[in-house]
Amino acid sequence: MSAPAAPGPLRLGFRMALSCGAVALALTAGPALAQDGAARHGASRRVAFDTVTGYQDFFAEDAAWPVQFIIDAFGAIELAPGWQVSVRPVLWRVGGEWESLLDQASLRYEFRWGAKWRIEAGKFPSPIGLGMTENRANVNPGVIWCHRPYYMAVPSQGSDLPPVSLVSAVYPWGGQVTASGDRWDLRAGLVDRPPVAFWRRAAGDVQSANGLVGAGVTPRQGTRFGVSRAWGRFAGDSATRPALDYDLVTAEADVAFGHSRVSGEWVRSRFDAPGGERVSNGWTAQGQHALTPRVFVHSRASSVRAPRAATSLATIVADERFRSIDNTVGYLLSPEVTVRVAHSAIRGFTRATVDHQVGVSLVWTRRWW
Repeated sequence: MSAPAAPGPLRLGFRMALSCGAVALALTAGPALAQDGAARHGASRRVAFDTVTGYQDFFAEDAAWPVQFIIDAFGAIELAPGWQVSVRPVLWRVGGEWESLLDQASLRYEFRWGAKWRIEAGKFPSPIGLGMTENRANVNPGVIWCHRPYYMAVPSQGSDLPPVSLVSAVYPWGGQVTASGDRWDLRAGLVDRPPVAFWRRAAGDVQSANGLVGAGVTPRQGTRFGVSRAWGRFAGDSATRPALDYDLVTAEADVAFGHSRVSGEWVRSRFDAPGGERVSNGWTAQGQHALTPRVFVHSRASSVRAPRAATSLATIVADERFRSIDNTVGYLLSPEVTVRVAHSAIRGFTRATVDHQVGVSLVWTRRWW
């Protein structure tokens, strides 16, 4: 998403005052919320519903990040033993405008047959990429609610092609099967959107089948290593855009010990374009540590290297690189409310300088049933 022009001093001051006021209000309300939510829920019920409400703002050197608001709801109904319907509608203010999204609407069946099995059909989060497991404001420990590469297009792969990402936060329609044991997990699926498609669907995009597989091992509690692969055809309108065969491979690791957690992933995306192969690769590494029961620190670094094509698919201009690092301090006002403050340093694909930003976010999570 491109950044808008920088606001004037008066508007910037108002936004900073609004951010400070939101934090102060949360600090005042925190103890009351803690008492109110201390023992609200007991055993799980056949109907579950929760909401995540968030406010986020960044103050940058030479550009302004639009104020973000999000209302992320999730509901599930147990139809019968093992059968569950899940729905996740989202209302999100992004790029200065409100958008309504349906990130999930699926039917799930779980059973045990030598291992734990799950079959899911409908619309669900892409099962490719570590960032998709943290693509909700309450589970993402950073001020920014996502892993940056998942909402960022790589440089143009050709003037006749829609934007693509190294790996993307897409919510496709399809089906998937997962199986897991005490030390291992497997998954396979077929979906209608590739996990390299830019998260905003381009006009004229043609849906096509995409295969995906993944596997992981858990040598001990708190430690997991996994790999995944997706392949298929990234197709635009066949009348004006050629189709691209693509192949995506990821490797990830997640280790928790004591009051700390370290995780990361490596991603490689390959496109078979008429003018030759296009290869993008990148990585994300992050660490989190709880200083006290209420205070935690988190750091996430990302790097993406991708080729830029000229107006013709047959010509590569040069490889370009994106880098970012986000350092966050978080405070749990209660089990439901978290306030975070962060510093971000970002160097975009086409920038020669580093953009420094200071961000603040406030997240309220509540389970209603």
